[in-house]
Amino acid sequence: MFERILLPLDGSELAEASIPYAEEIAVSLGSEIILYHVYGHEHKHQQHMHQTYLDRLVDSIRQNVKKGGADGNEVKVTTEIEAGEPAGSICNLVDKNKVDLIIMAAVSASGLKIGKMLGSVTDHLCRTVPIPVLIIRPQDIARIESKKQLISHILLPQDGSEPGKLALPVGEELAARLKVPVTLFQMATMVLIYDYGYGMGYAGYVDYGKVDEYEKKRVDEGILELEDKLKLKGLDVTHRVTSGTDAAGEIMKAGKDVGADLIVMSTHGRSGFDRWALGSVTERVLRYGEMPLLLVNARAG
Repeated sequence: MFERILLPLDGSELAEASIPYAEEIAVSLGSEIILYHVYGHEHKHQQHMHQTYLDRLVDSIRQNVKKGGADGNEVKVTTEIEAGEPAGSICNLVDKNKVDLIIMAAVSASGLKIGKMLGSVTDHLCRTVPIPVLIIRPQDIARIESKKQLISHILLPQDGSEPGKLALPVGEELAARLKVPVTLFQMATMVLIYDYGYGMGYAGYVDYGKVDEYEKKRVDEGILELEDKLKLKGLDVTHRVTSGTDAAGEIMKAGKDVGADLIVMSTHGRSGFDRWALGSVTERVLRYGEMPLLLVNARAG
């Protein structure tokens, strides 16, 4: 898994926040890191400057990996540079180089955009490439400098659907290789009931756990069964089940509550026009989440 990791870089500090995550994953998995920079055709005469920029980062990565000790795998670092349009060029490179994972920065919830490679490009890749994409948030820059291990606890949300399960193997493998605990999460949905008996509609939220014990029991049993399976594989696993109506909000809250620093979840996109639909829950976690998010494209499954 993740034999080749692609890092699209645009020269900004925010984009380079992806590098420490790539180093950590590559050391544990023995992955190759590909540093990629695309520039406009109008800057073709400056190609040597762009290559110098990537070469400097290659040296830095090799020093960081060596400084980290000899316990991990040897990390191969290569570079790719070309003139073109970012989103399309990255998609072509993914196909050409058989890339398994993209790690790149995203905009913040406030809409901050730094550099040509961020914002719309990140959004486009999350929806189109059939491989996992790890999104690093702007606020992660300060956290990178303060933590020895960036990924120390993984949150694996589930919703009971088949597409939702596609992120499991990725989360399992990462947890096993990085030797970190996993928390399984699922929300038992609350029902919104409308009563128009007197011509005056009103709404009330009713917890499944109170009006339908079977549903609550089903969610609990499903997560417990999955937890037992992962424990048999030697993973350190716990679970959390909550009730609510906002699955995305519950996922983000659960991540903070358990001290997770990576959420691994799948999209629900298929093909054609549907490839743009990440699923409403995934969409909201992508837009408003504050911790790194690893998206596993359902089309890859």
